[in-house]
Amino acid sequence: MEITLVASGGGHTSFAVALGERLLELEPGIRLNILVPRGDFFSVKRITGRLKGRNLTIAFTLKPLNPQERLYKIIARAPASMVEALAVVKKTSAVVCTGSNHSLPPSLIGLLAERTPVFCVEDPYRIYGKSRSVSLVHRLGGFVFLQWREQEKLYKSRGLYAGPIYERPVYKPEGKGYVLVMTGTMGHRLLLKTLIRGGLKGRRLVVQAGRLWAGYLRSMLPGNVVFDYDPDIDKWIAGADVVVTHQGVAAIQASQAYGKPVVLAYNPDITLAGGLRDAEFVARRLNAVFLTPDPEKPELLDEAVEAAYGRKPSYLGNGALKAAKTILELVKGVEHLGAWGGV
Repeated sequence: MEITLVASGGGHTSFAVALGERLLELEPGIRLNILVPRGDFFSVKRITGRLKGRNLTIAFTLKPLNPQERLYKIIARAPASMVEALAVVKKTSAVVCTGSNHSLPPSLIGLLAERTPVFCVEDPYRIYGKSRSVSLVHRLGGFVFLQWREQEKLYKSRGLYAGPIYERPVYKPEGKGYVLVMTGTMGHRLLLKTLIRGGLKGRRLVVQAGRLWAGYLRSMLPGNVVFDYDPDIDKWIAGADVVVTHQGVAAIQASQAYGKPVVLAYNPDITLAGGLRDAEFVARRLNAVFLTPDPEKPELLDEAVEAAYGRKPSYLGNGALKAAKTILELVKGVEHLGAWGGV
């Protein structure tokens, strides 16, 4: 049996790794084909670091549209994306997409050309509206894994509740006396400006700043650890006293896998994710402190971190195992019937 996982970078890759871990646990002989965007070597390092020595193949495929690019780029890149995805999907038993337009070519080929079961993971920060890519795949016949019961109203058919999907912990949690600030691939303008203007001054900081901000922030915060990204980010999460991060998978990973107090610092610049209400919803479910950073009031960040100390996250279970079981059960059922016609 072969399963194709689409790891589209950042949190999308985290979903793919989480499901890959569980699929290999349940079906040790399974073969995983993992698609990553061209040039995304951080995802490759993350995948090979977490799924060492496993029966997997990694292939690069063209991402139709990168962040902050204009939509017309899709027209030029779509043919190559489809051809590259076809080479992998034509021999797979199922496609598992994790959101992002990078997931669309393999998902569309699976559904429309190969009649292969396709599963998508809906964004945990999509409570009041669907993700565009996941919604399209669902309309064409794909299944959608939901991370909150409240998302069931978005998908009346083929919506499969699993629970929060995150990777297994690889380090023992301990407090090493620092605050970990994580800002995602592109950074967090408001949060990083708040740090520069004195937020958390006097505290030991470890800052994952993103590729656009790391160099500048390193010069502005001497004596602290600053880097763009680390594929082994778990070691920093495990050692943190408090984790400050945007509305991304890291907030769930930190609170659920490592039991860390979290400050969820809303980033309004992430336009393709859910909005303010969605982020507030997730913060409440995690028992995280919620904040929209204000560089003019850096003391608000200090107050949020102070409030997070000692706050115990709500444990919500791990949906990755449930989702992996569902994938295997359906694929085995389809193989037994000898054909796939959708549900």
